[in-house]
Amino acid sequence: MGYDYARYFGEIALTHDLTTKPDERTWRLTPPGPRPEPHRIVLYLGCNVLRTSHMVRTITAIFDRLGLDWIAVGGPTYCCGVVHHRQGDVAAAQGMSRHTLELFGRWQPEEVVMWCPSCIWFYDEVLRAETPFPVRHATEFLVSRLPELRFTQPVDAAVALHHHVQSEARRREGAAARRLLEAVPGLRVVPLEPDPRLGRICAEFVQAELGQAAWDAMIRDEIERARAAGAGTLATIYHGCQRLLCGFEAEGRIGVEHYLSVFARALGIEFEDTYKKYRLWADPERVLADAAPCALASGVDPARARRFVEETFGRPSP
Repeated sequence: MGYDYARYFGEIALTHDLTTKPDERTWRLTPPGPRPEPHRIVLYLGCNVLRTSHMVRTITAIFDRLGLDWIAVGGPTYCCGVVHHRQGDVAAAQGMSRHTLELFGRWQPEEVVMWCPSCIWFYDEVLRAETPFPVRHATEFLVSRLPELRFTQPVDAAVALHHHVQSEARRREGAAARRLLEAVPGLRVVPLEPDPRLGRICAEFVQAELGQAAWDAMIRDEIERARAAGAGTLATIYHGCQRLLCGFEAEGRIGVEHYLSVFARALGIEFEDTYKKYRLWADPERVLADAAPCALASGVDPARARRFVEETFGRPSP
């Protein structure tokens, strides 16, 4: 039996619908017309970040603070094809990637800022795609705009950065995230060496390759090393890292936040990490009650929501 793409992408969409209302979404999931209004920057979100959409709300709020001319796009319509590539559906993956680049081009952007580490890895390091516009990861783009940002409040915290070092690009993104944290007034970045066995990202396929017990042990070891260095917060670099690590906060050893949430706090920008909240609650009835306004506004089938919530948020954290 082939890979169940419908379930994979369907669960992303369902999480998105249970944690956001349509009128809160500052990002586009549908394709543009043949000649849309141009935008200087296309912020390419990918798909999986929609499970943790507080990150999208955070970065788009920062883009607004910078006064940028931007449009944010993501979801299956803009699939890069990496999931299909990983399953061996090479032709489908290449077709999707070409189509998505064509959609970007319709906005005539001066630059495409990529959020998802898998998307940028697939385009840059697998396809080696040639584009008519420069492409940068969001961390590096934000570092280039640091002089234009004005912090409004200090963040009194000692933070260790969870990042990945499998390739030069991942090391570069980690250095950029560290630079952003170092710029926050009042914040102290403590040293933390990443475990290279964690690969290029935190993802379910990495857990499967390493074995869940081994992966959990590596994360707990990282948490203890961060604590020993004096950190009270482990700042994750990618959305997959935050989604898979946030449950460890329940063990009471360290707080787990996405680096951009920590950074944006100093700008007076803050959105709740609803996915982490639900993960830590591990209480389906409570989650369903809290998510009800979003589910209703998004037209989610109640029975489908219940099945998903029980499966995803009904078990204890690691």
